[in-house]
Amino acid sequence: MNFTHSKLFLLSFLFCCTTGSAIAQRFFSVVFDKLPRDMQLYARADDNLAEVPISGVIELAGWDHMSVVTFRNNVRVGYQKSAINYGGKTTGTFSMKPKIKAEMADYSVEVYACHATDSALIVRRNELVGGDFYVISGQSNAAATVFGAWSSKYARTIARTPDQTPAILPGDTLWTVAAWSWTYVGAWGLEMQKEILERDSIPTCVINGSLPGAKLTEFLNSRRSNDSSSISSLYGSLRKRVNVASPSRIRAFIWMHGEQEVFENIPNYATEYDQLQKFWVRDYPQVEQFVVVQSNLIILRNDNPNPVGGSVRDFLRRTKYIYPKTDHFAAIGTPDYDGVHYHRSGYEEFGRRMYRFFAPRVYGSKDSDNVRSPDIKKAFYTNAEKKEITLVFEEGQELKWPADSTIKGQDGKPLVLSLKNFFFLDGDEKKAAFSAGKAAGNQVTLTLKEPSNATKLSYLPTFYPDNLPLQWPFEQNIGIYAGPYLLNKRGLGAFSFDKVGIGVLLPSVKLSANRTYNSVILTWPAVETATSYVLQREKSESAPYEVVKQLDGQSLSFEDRDIQLNATYTYRIQAFNDISQSGYATVTVDLSPILGNEIGARNMLWQLFPNPTDRVLRVEFKNAATGTMAVLNAKGQILHRKALKASKGEEINVANWPTGTYLLNFENQDGVRTAQQFIKR
Repeated sequence: MNFTHSKLFLLSFLFCCTTGSAIAQRFFSVVFDKLPRDMQLYARADDNLAEVPISGVIELAGWDHMSVVTFRNNVRVGYQKSAINYGGKTTGTFSMKPKIKAEMADYSVEVYACHATDSALIVRRNELVGGDFYVISGQSNAAATVFGAWSSKYARTIARTPDQTPAILPGDTLWTVAAWSWTYVGAWGLEMQKEILERDSIPTCVINGSLPGAKLTEFLNSRRSNDSSSISSLYGSLRKRVNVASPSRIRAFIWMHGEQEVFENIPNYATEYDQLQKFWVRDYPQVEQFVVVQSNLIILRNDNPNPVGGSVRDFLRRTKYIYPKTDHFAAIGTPDYDGVHYHRSGYEEFGRRMYRFFAPRVYGSKDSDNVRSPDIKKAFYTNAEKKEITLVFEEGQELKWPADSTIKGQDGKPLVLSLKNFFFLDGDEKKAAFSAGKAAGNQVTLTLKEPSNATKLSYLPTFYPDNLPLQWPFEQNIGIYAGPYLLNKRGLGAFSFDKVGIGVLLPSVKLSANRTYNSVILTWPAVETATSYVLQREKSESAPYEVVKQLDGQSLSFEDRDIQLNATYTYRIQAFNDISQSGYATVTVDLSPILGNEIGARNMLWQLFPNPTDRVLRVEFKNAATGTMAVLNAKGQILHRKALKASKGEEINVANWPTGTYLLNFENQDGVRTAQQFIKR
C-alpha cells in the first residue's frame, strides 16, 4: 500500500470512530472550522474579488501541507497551499484564503491533504460565487409574498426549498435559489436582485426576515428573549441565517415597517425603534448602511383624536438625520397601491427603484439624477402678508406638481382630488388652507387662501377625506388614496412630513462690489440669524448663474480673482439658515479699464503696505490722486474716511482696531472706484 492509500485508510478509520462537531464540518480526520457549502456566496471587496476562507485541523500526524485548487466553470484557475502547523503535536492547523471574482460564473474548490508528491482529496465544493449581500426586515410590504416567474442561480438566499410545512424550522439555513425558497426573499427583493444581475452582472444574496403584521415590540421582545439566536424566533431567524451565511460585508440592511402601528394607533414608535436600532448595530457589524423605507399611506376614519400615522411616517423620514450609517427612501408614490399592499407590478417597480437608489454608491452607476426620494429641507413664508409658503427640497431635485385627478367616490359620484388640499397647517386636516400650488426646480410654492400665523406644516393625510373610496372589506375603514402626489421627474414620491416648522423669509442681503486692478471684492453686512451665504455670478444675460462660493455665516466678504477684464459681471447672494432663506440681492460690476488706462499689465494705481499690518497702514498712489478714501470692517461699517487732494500717499493708524479683514475703498473725482483688502494682525 503506498503512502496516500495508507493515509486515507487512517483518515477514514478516524472518521468512523469520531463524531463531528455541530458547527465544524468533518471529513475523515480533517475538521474544518471554515469551509464553503455548495452554492455559497461570498461578499466581494472593492477590487471585485471575494475571499473563500478554508481552515481547520488535521488530527493525524505525517502530512506536510493542505492545498486548495480553484476551478472556474470546471477549468482550473488557481492553487494555494498552507503548511500544516503541528507545533510538536499530532494535530496540526492550516488556513487558506483563495479568491474568486464576483461574476456570473461557477467556481469550485477541491481541498487536498498532501505529503511530498502524494495528495488525498478531502472535499469538493461547487457553484461558489462572489457578490453582494442585502438584508430585509419589517412587515408585510417587506415580506412582499407575491410570486413571479423570474429565477437565476446567481440570485440566492439562505432558507429552504418550500415544502408542505410553511413554518420556520431549524433546517432553514440552506443555500438555495432566491426565487423558490421559504422564507421568500420578497417580490421587490427578487426584482432588485434581477436588476443587479442583468445590469451589473453581480450575483447577490438577499436574506429576508420580515413577518406580515409583526409589530416593532415583537422584534424587540424576540431579541431580548433567551432564544434571540434561535431559528424559530422572529429576530433570531434572521440573525441565525445571516450568521450561517457569514458575510464579511452587507451592502445594506433595509427596514420596511410601520403599517401595523398605524392600524392599531400604537404610540412610542421612535423610542422602540431606537432600542431596535442599537441591537442591529451590535448584531450586524458588517452592515455598511441601514436604509429605512418610509411606509406608504395608511389612512383611516377620523375617529381617533391623536392618530399616529403622520408622526410614524415622519420619524421614518428623519432616521437619516438621527442615526449614523442610515439613509432613507420613500414608498409613497409607488404605483399599484391598494391602500395597504401592492400588486406584483407595484412591488417589482419598487425593486427597480431600490436598485437605482443603490446603483451609484454600490455599482458605480453614473445615473444619479433624481434617483432619491425628495425630502423637505425647510418651509418658510415668502412675504410679509404670510399668504405664501415656499418649500425647499434637496438641491438637484426636479419636482413636478400634478394635475388634479378625478375618481369615483364612495357614493359613486366623481370626486376631485387636488394636491393643494393635502398640505395642512398646524395639523388641521379638516381645513383646506391653500388655493394653489406649483413646483419649479427643487422648490414648491403654496398660496394661502388667507393670511396665516401657523407655525407647522404637514404633507399627506392620516385620515381620509369625505367620500374617498374604501378598501374591501369596507368595515375596516381603510381609505384608498393613490395620489395625486408630489413627484420628482423620475416619478419618485416626496417623503410625507408631519408638523415641520414654518420660518419667515430672511431679510435680503445688502451686497456691495468694489474692483481692484485684477479682482472684484464683494462685501455685505451680516444678516441676523443667517448661518451661511451662497454667492453666485453671471457673466452675461444669456449665461446661467454659477455658484462662486458657499460661505459660513461669519464670512462677510469675498474677493473674486477669477475674472476677465473688459467684461461685465452680475453677482447675486442669498442668506440661509436651517428653516429659511432670503431673496437674492444683486450687484453689477463693469471691468472695463480704469481711467482709460489698460490694466492688463500688473500696473497698480495704488498699493498698500505692510499687509498684514499691526500698527500703521501706508497707502501710496502711482499718480497724485484726488478723491475720497474709506475703510470698512467686515460688517460694512465705515471706520475711517478722508478726502484727498492731489495726494501721493496716506498713513492710517490701525493699532487699536480689532484683528480681522478690512476693505479700503478709493473713489476718484470722476466717480471711478477701486478697492483692496488688508489684514489687521
